Amino acid sequence: MTEEKKIELAKWLLDPDKQNPLPEDWNALEKLLKVSRLDGVLQKIELPLVEILEDMQKIGIKVDLDYLSDFSAELNEEISKLVKKIYKLAGGEVNLNSPKQLSELFFEKLKISDEGIRKTKTGQRSTDVETLTFLKDRHEIVSPILDYREIFKIKSTYVEPLRELADKNGRIHTTFVQTGTGTGRLSSQSPNLQNIPTISEWGKKVRRAFVAEKGYKLASLDYSQIELRVLATVSGDPQMTEAFKKDLDIHKITAANVFNVPVEKVTTEMRYVAKTLNFGVIYGMGADAFAKVSGVPREKAQEFIKEYFSDFADIKTWQEKTIKKAREFGYVENLNGRRRILPNINSPRRFFAAEAERVAINMPIQGLAADIIKLAMIRVADALKKKNWWQKKARMLLTIHDELVFEIENDIINEATALIRSEMENAYKLSVPLKVDEAVGKNWSEI
Repeated sequence: MTEEKKIELAKWLLDPDKQNPLPEDWNALEKLLKVSRLDGVLQKIELPLVEILEDMQKIGIKVDLDYLSDFSAELNEEISKLVKKIYKLAGGEVNLNSPKQLSELFFEKLKISDEGIRKTKTGQRSTDVETLTFLKDRHEIVSPILDYREIFKIKSTYVEPLRELADKNGRIHTTFVQTGTGTGRLSSQSPNLQNIPTISEWGKKVRRAFVAEKGYKLASLDYSQIELRVLATVSGDPQMTEAFKKDLDIHKITAANVFNVPVEKVTTEMRYVAKTLNFGVIYGMGADAFAKVSGVPREKAQEFIKEYFSDFADIKTWQEKTIKKAREFGYVENLNGRRRILPNINSPRRFFAAEAERVAINMPIQGLAADIIKLAMIRVADALKKKNWWQKKARMLLTIHDELVFEIENDIINEATALIRSEMENAYKLSVPLKVDEAVGKNWSEI
């Protein structure tokens, strides 16, 4: 099908009144969708979502422009202090945004050891954030450069673009993309509001800029561990299923298993390792990656993974069956029938085949989680429309992976959040309960 025909078909699909004639290629495509079991994904999920996303884009989310102006000045002052400190340690000026100049400064002028440093494609020694973190203990100049990098990125990537993109009412209008990911997850662009930093102090200050209108509050409703709940469903693993049915701490249960200790003896550090392992399994994480993320030695990481699959044997069995099916058919699909083609699954080059296997394991989980939140958005929109609240008293603003952000009038906040939570928790039937966490505040940092 030519690009012109695709555009013609897309216009017809999005036309609510269907006044234009049916494109001639539609019948063939409709048959292909039905044969591939994808017509349900189109008709029940993607098409009903179009109008909802359009409403969300129109309403936008409010930012506090006065706060952003003050924040920008604060960042400028902090950057100026860091630059002076770095120049002093460097013995002169250097372009801190130039990887080449930084590499020369580190390894030639300051004679920092380059042992263990990877090289870029051009043969230059890397100066990316991962490398700088690795170098922190080798010279005192590295920490302020890391701080500079973070603050400069906060200012250039978030603060200034937000100030420029706000409309006359101080609202930001992102564009949601339905076809931007291989798993079916929604993405956001111009600006990307799914990528606002969450962890660092500076990142929290960026979130503080997103506020509710007067008389409203922001509310976040977030699926709790939805991908692990999907994993329990698709794998049928009895231990994981039982833990979620009893509303137990799955990471503590996992830690007790892999460390072979009673649940009450699980420490914070043990739980962190188990949490990393649980989510790593979803992404097909190997021993090297697990060791790097969790901070344990590779040999120990290998032991943890072996113990994990011994304790949760049905998960390993499901993974093996999924990869075998992917090799046979060339694609994987989630429980709704959403597919992802894997052209490299049978590649003779092990690197490409291994990457395809990781995608094969992840897609049925993340793809179903993505479908669930889309179905939840449809249910929530319908429920709010019945109350005559939709985008008036209760505005759906953002979708961020497993989270929905709303702007809700103060006088209905409790009733509205209870309604939304109920619709989200009943959006899809898994073998374990769906659970939604809720937070309310005046700005995004508070929630």
